[in-house]
Amino acid sequence: MNKPKVFITRRWTDSVETKLRDLYDVTLNETDRPLSADEFKTALQHYDAVCPTVCDSFTADVLNIENKRCKILANFGVGYNHIDIEAAKANDLIVTNTPNVLTQSP
Repeated sequence: MNKPKVFITRRWTDSVETKLRDLYDVTLNETDRPLSADEFKTALQHYDAVCPTVCDSFTADVLNIENKRCKILANFGVGYNHIDIEAAKANDLIVTNTPNVLTQSP
């Protein structure tokens, strides 16, 4: 059985990247450099899931590409204001975030 293809836009913690490698056919942004809109478009065309962070901008221009393979933007972060939600909905993309991680005091 083929594993889903997942693209990680920035570096995550080592333990999470290790787990992702175990579960998915994962491609990491090993250089951790900010990616361009064209690189995001390519990722949407070649991966089942793209996992952005809050510093990645997924505008309508990026999301409205043809031949999209991606079905989910699994966001690593609390908010999702860097993702054009209306364009995501129009393109049948699921968008997730990481709620409640900053709501508890130490």
